[in-house]
Amino acid sequence: MLSKLTPQQLNISIDPQSLGFDTTAELLLHGQHDVAQWIGQERAFAAASLGLRMQHPGYHMLVIGEPGSGRVSLVRKMMEQALAEKPAPADLVYLLNVQLPEKPILLRLKAGRGSELRHLLDQFVRKQLRNIPTLLQRRPSQDTGSSQESEVNFKAFLEQELGMIRQQILPGLLEPEVFERWSARLVQEVLDHIELFSTTANHQEADDMQEAFLGRFRANLLLSNDGLSGSPVIYDADPSHASLFGGVESAADHHFADFMRLKAGNLLRANGGVLILHLEDILGDRQDGSCPLLEKLGRVLRNRKLQIEDAGSASGNAALNTLMPEALPLDFKLILVASRDDYYYLHEQHADFLQYFRIKVEFADSAKATPEIYRQIAGYIARHADGNGLPHFSAPAVARLLQVLHEWEEDKCRVSLALGRLLPLLQEAAALTQPGNPTGVAEVEQALAATRQRHDYAEEQIRDSILDGELKIAATGRQVGRINGLTHIDMGDAAFGSPVQISARCHPGRQGIINIDREVKLTGPQHDKGMFILQHWLAAMFVQQAPLSLNASLVFEQEYHGVEGDSASCAELYALLSSLSGLPLAQGIAVTGAMNQHGDVLPIGGINEKIEGHFRLCEKLGLDGQQGVLLPASNLRHVLLHRDIILAMAEGKFHLYTMEHVLDGIALLTGLPAGSADKEGAYPADTVLGHVQRSLRAYQDIYRRNHYHTG
Repeated sequence: MLSKLTPQQLNISIDPQSLGFDTTAELLLHGQHDVAQWIGQERAFAAASLGLRMQHPGYHMLVIGEPGSGRVSLVRKMMEQALAEKPAPADLVYLLNVQLPEKPILLRLKAGRGSELRHLLDQFVRKQLRNIPTLLQRRPSQDTGSSQESEVNFKAFLEQELGMIRQQILPGLLEPEVFERWSARLVQEVLDHIELFSTTANHQEADDMQEAFLGRFRANLLLSNDGLSGSPVIYDADPSHASLFGGVESAADHHFADFMRLKAGNLLRANGGVLILHLEDILGDRQDGSCPLLEKLGRVLRNRKLQIEDAGSASGNAALNTLMPEALPLDFKLILVASRDDYYYLHEQHADFLQYFRIKVEFADSAKATPEIYRQIAGYIARHADGNGLPHFSAPAVARLLQVLHEWEEDKCRVSLALGRLLPLLQEAAALTQPGNPTGVAEVEQALAATRQRHDYAEEQIRDSILDGELKIAATGRQVGRINGLTHIDMGDAAFGSPVQISARCHPGRQGIINIDREVKLTGPQHDKGMFILQHWLAAMFVQQAPLSLNASLVFEQEYHGVEGDSASCAELYALLSSLSGLPLAQGIAVTGAMNQHGDVLPIGGINEKIEGHFRLCEKLGLDGQQGVLLPASNLRHVLLHRDIILAMAEGKFHLYTMEHVLDGIALLTGLPAGSADKEGAYPADTVLGHVQRSLRAYQDIYRRNHYHTG
């Protein structure tokens, strides 16, 4: 059934008074700014809450959603709030292992005590141990027989200095006996190498030797949680092997022992807490399938331990690594943030990795429009205005912003939840507001218009090509075998529609319908599918003439970049029927819509950009009251158009028509009814299908005669 839309059907109307406030400032006064920020994300909130409670292995979280959905900010804030009351994890300190230098000793200290130990040992090295040569010079002469007594006294001096350090730091140690043993070994190590401090070598050379020796007794503060309130929540927006797993710094200073070169990464910093990463950052090169970060991370999750290694060791060159510290146990929650495409790729290519992520937190792209959702979004706008020093928004302005969210979703019944995308619009509208005034509808409209103008260069180029006659598009009159389809062009930061001429030519033969674009490999599988459906629908409609003695060609004129999608299949059929029947089609009516094998018209995407693209061209050429767009009836809920298009329709200058079946629109385009077959399969002569049937019979007769003569 063909229907003509009214202006009231072209967008959604939101009454500002129904929002319950005059400006968003009232929401702050009434405490409504405290409403849950997980707007429309109840499923995601429940999943994230469960993932937070589950501390068992394998319950890491995969957060799926599109940018602007709040997937990072909301999850991160939830983790920070939940972990704020938990104790900060221990500091980690490496000390020299005199017996096995390649395996340094690890100490775990209460948060903040690691830096104290490092400072005390630095002082010990710089000051107390610097006194060794002086103390040795004070030793009695050899003939007194008291050299051994002097060394005993020197040993007591060292033990006394280290004892002072132990008294200050031991209350913060988890393994006090480890540090006591280390102190004893340090004293013995100094005594065993006492000759370094009584050498008569060059003064500078002696200083270097002593510095290199003493530097080994410093502490490597591998991980400091000093000042951390609660358990850590780490967000790594640019992960690398070093930033995630730590590593071994190059030996730029020979005064430092090798263990001092060990550095922690974010996995270790997040131990006892949460680490948030973007999945796309660790997937690696999809061309060759290599994912070194993902593979290493998988091993960490499997073993629940971290082995710090340098880049050479990580790449398989173990000769570059002289350090072999013990693997460090990890207890943390990993949160991977992913787009749906990245998630599907991971599921397909690295399914084993997903065994560690039993919690799937999926953010919805849209929500059903309800008064509660409207209220929450208004609260979101109020919080943003208040938190960023922006003027508050009037109720009519909020109603317009809600309408924008409907337009972005292309749905009268649902709103987009890409609220992050809304923030620049709020800021730009606020910048246009006079000081002391709330932001109103006029400022919102100005910001929207400015955004469109910044991104419409490509659209204008195509439109100018049509106006200049470089692209042949007719928007008035009638022509046989030609019709205006509608393309949808997505530039990434902007999308728009534009008409494209589709033409058909027919003559007797047995090749059937040939799609020229397909023959030269300019079409994709979805478009090819639509073409096959079209062919078989036509054959079924004229089964009495089967097999059809038809050669027909269809082409998107002046299209050189490829055709994909099946949304032009209705327009292609109309061009074909026009060519077969000889009936001209109205060129002012552009057509969009896909069809199934039964002729039912299916919804398509980008409907508003397509309608607007045709309207803008007709507007430039001059609206004559006969132009419009024919679209699927099932797309009616998706039609949300700009005010100028609605005004033009109200004035009768432009029209929109919807169809449920592909034959509903043929009468509009030709001026004749489609026609219904009788029991014998014959169509009335004064119908479109009657004209087509007459042509097919003529083609059949011509083909038989020619085939008979050539045979």
